[in-house]
Amino acid sequence: MNDRDLARDARELLETISSAPRFAGSDNETRTRQLCGGMLEREGFSVREQGFTFSEFPGRYGPTAIGLILIAVVWLTSHVHSRHVGAGPAILTLLAGLLVTGAIARWLARRGPLRFPWLRSTSSNLIAMRGQPEVWLVAHSDSKSQTIPMLARIAAILVITIAMTVLGLSLAIAWLISVVYAEGGILDYAVSVSALVAAASAISLVVCFTGNASRGAVDNASGMVSVLLAARELGRVGGVGVLLTSGEELALAGARAFVESNQERTIVLNCDTVDDRGNFICMKHRTTGEAAAALTRAAARLGLPVRERGMIPGILADSIAFADAGWDAITLSRGNLSTLARVHTSSDTPERLDGSGIAQAARLLAATIEELG
Repeated sequence: MNDRDLARDARELLETISSAPRFAGSDNETRTRQLCGGMLEREGFSVREQGFTFSEFPGRYGPTAIGLILIAVVWLTSHVHSRHVGAGPAILTLLAGLLVTGAIARWLARRGPLRFPWLRSTSSNLIAMRGQPEVWLVAHSDSKSQTIPMLARIAAILVITIAMTVLGLSLAIAWLISVVYAEGGILDYAVSVSALVAAASAISLVVCFTGNASRGAVDNASGMVSVLLAARELGRVGGVGVLLTSGEELALAGARAFVESNQERTIVLNCDTVDDRGNFICMKHRTTGEAAAALTRAAARLGLPVRERGMIPGILADSIAFADAGWDAITLSRGNLSTLARVHTSSDTPERLDGSGIAQAARLLAATIEELG
């Protein structure tokens, strides 16, 4: 099949899948899963569903909780600094607060989706196999909207990180050169301003509420279509699995449920958010090895430029859940700042995609599996 025909098929399937929002566990997501299952069965895959229960709390209210905790940490640090006139106690307060925040965030992200007792819900992953999979093609089927677009959330996290760093360094320098600090000056301003900026930026996390107003065309109907077409491009090659997860938008719930029930560690090629514009990105983890190398070789063979990098701060993708469990996992994505600006918004519609990026992603994923042998 030539590129034009593949892009046409991608466009038609994209319109069908992203005709309505697909919140995790909803009827629309179930219909999408059934559509994809039928396609995979026609390609010779054995298809089944994996039901699981999870908590919506980490995905819905995790950012709000972490934002409130960060604001409390910054306020307490500033209070200790100004009222007790001592940078040393303020540094200890800041470090302790960040350790607590990190521990809570880590637990909510890794254990919370399956263990948290509140807001329990149910959904299903779609599992399709041809033989015993040595490589899994993965994409998430659910969508969501947020009051804060992805781009704004990433920017807020970057600003918080910088402001917290400046706050910590200012306090450390003030403590080391207490004579200068006693006379006041620029360090006082640095502490006050950085604390104010960090707290103000954290407010964007507090008001980051989750809804169901996005049709999720680029995030992530594009990834699903890329995976489905890649499976078709492979013909009847065995040793391949296709996993369409649910609950990715709710702290990777489906991927973590799959990992928990599968002890075998293989290779995961996750596809999430494929625009027609921008560069292809291969996002890696510390456990990544053969997968990234094979994708790089495949890209060179197809003449597609791909940039490798770590996960973008503020972005969650299913490959994180697999990497946490020791799988060789990567996430393939394509886009630019404009793409991030419409992710998790009502403007993420299929009319903004022509299918060419999806067609290239499908060929790249199929070529990567061929490189893996």
